[in-house]
Amino acid sequence: MEIVQIPIEKISPSPFQPRETFDKDAIEELADSIKAYDLLNPILVRQTGDDSYQIIAGERRWRAAQFAGLKKIYAIVKKIDESQQRIESLIENIHRKDLYMIEKGRGVMEIFRSEGIVQTPKSLANIINSIERKKSRNLSLIPTEEKIDEICAKIHIKSNTLRLWLEAASVAPDIISEELGKPIDDRIPERILSRLSTISDPNLQKSTYEKIVEQDMGKDEASKFVSQIKKVPRDEQEAILTEGIPVEVLGDSKEGYSIEIPKDEIETVKKAVSVGKKKAAEILTKPIIEERGKHRRNLSGHNRIIDIIDDLFCPWCGKPASTHLRWTCHTDETLEEAKEQAKENYQDASQRDEIDPRFMKKKK
Repeated sequence: MEIVQIPIEKISPSPFQPRETFDKDAIEELADSIKAYDLLNPILVRQTGDDSYQIIAGERRWRAAQFAGLKKIYAIVKKIDESQQRIESLIENIHRKDLYMIEKGRGVMEIFRSEGIVQTPKSLANIINSIERKKSRNLSLIPTEEKIDEICAKIHIKSNTLRLWLEAASVAPDIISEELGKPIDDRIPERILSRLSTISDPNLQKSTYEKIVEQDMGKDEASKFVSQIKKVPRDEQEAILTEGIPVEVLGDSKEGYSIEIPKDEIETVKKAVSVGKKKAAEILTKPIIEERGKHRRNLSGHNRIIDIIDDLFCPWCGKPASTHLRWTCHTDETLEEAKEQAKENYQDASQRDEIDPRFMKKKK
């Protein structure tokens, strides 16, 4: 295949381009580079008529060349039909690092549709996950799964990555529109979209997305937040997701996580004056929820103390602190046993609605 120069106006963009937005600043930067050094990498096109061509790969360079004022552009003309072009164009584009995960997921969907596989993004992600589990156990695949597995191999992307892209593309359309409408630097971390797809209720999914954006959560915090919001009762969900009510995910992987109002924000939240916020504040600052937070922090504190004292021993007799330090009010119990009691208290508080007067003063 030889490199030729083609008038820019004779070239049209690919209808199979998965990218839905082009960053104007990035195009201008590339145009400046083209003005200074010319086009270093030719675009790939196919001939569609006597004097017309369609892009297979390189639409961004083609747009930048127009911006730079070029009349002709270097291109490689490849002899393929429209079906082959569709596949090649989509595969080439989803390998681009600067393509957003949603766009990659939609591009993957188009590849599968071109091969006769018609599924929703979420269903396809689940099937790919199921295929990988079967293969790891040396189980046979049914014909449809075999075809999907062959397409995955053709794309040359790890199955787990394809699954994440498809999950991102399966979130609610208004979330997708909002994200694609933002400047690249303002978009939420891509893996959060994949986690959001695990929320089946579209209203809860959208409200959770809005809370993640409002509090500018990182991917780790957001992932924990999504996991926890699905577990709490409906009234607490609504309270947690109320705009303007600060919340955070607390806990650890060992003892579990919970969504709470930050301790230093509780009094501020109690003073919420607007009707909507006041209802949420009343729910999230109920005495029993405050008690749960108190027990969780107590359990976390015991865990930290035990971690710290692993190497600590009495400097007079050498007895290890982990087995010999005691609360003076319960000298028969080791700190390890105290930690287990703290854990039991936390679990108990998570199951009841009334406070325990040992730990919380009843309001008059």
